[in-house]
Amino acid sequence: MRSLIFLLLPIAVLVLSFGHSHGGLSPGHMLLHALTVIIASVLLYFAAAAYYRVKTPRFKWLFAGFLLLLTRELVLSISMYTYTDIYVPYTDIPLDHMLGLAALITLAYAIFKQF
Repeated sequence: MRSLIFLLLPIAVLVLSFGHSHGGLSPGHMLLHALTVIIASVLLYFAAAAYYRVKTPRFKWLFAGFLLLLTRELVLSISMYTYTDIYVPYTDIPLDHMLGLAALITLAYAIFKQF
């Protein structure tokens, strides 16, 4: 059943995105952003619970990585819904790009870190 749900979610996003070419966000695009925030929140919760239970540095870094990922998704959603770009101060780099890179580096560090 879980596999079916994970298969149907991207299909629903794609179906809701088709045929919407007249400015604004399609229902599928809005659903995609809502789902990424929800998934990042759930992963953050599980990483926090695991760190609270085990207290190893690996779970602390996983928590930090998922926190950065959630922050990225929130910044990206805000910029999409308000039609504004949020940049890293004094650069031309979008903040969501920098947060995404930081999240990937932090998660990679957590995965490859020795216990």
